[in-house]
Amino acid sequence: MLKIVCAAVAAVLIAGAAEAQETSCTADIGADQAQVLVDRCIRVSPATHPPCNAQNTCKMITDEIKRSCKILGYNAPGFCDEYR
Repeated sequence: MLKIVCAAVAAVLIAGAAEAQETSCTADIGADQAQVLVDRCIRVSPATHPPCNAQNTCKMITDEIKRSCKILGYNAPGFCDEYR
């Protein structure tokens, strides 16, 4: 009986972990739109290894754009207005 309960719990945990994985930006909004975000991210990010990769979530990329635009302040490109 204990083995059955443990197996059931393990199955639920594995299923939950699979659902918890976030999808890539490409999967969420398509390759063309994801590339726009990636290009913007690369353009403004001062990070050595920025998360500007379409395989990351759109939120992660957008958060980096917002952070970077804030750092650039008045020197930020025009598209930064969308992220303020």
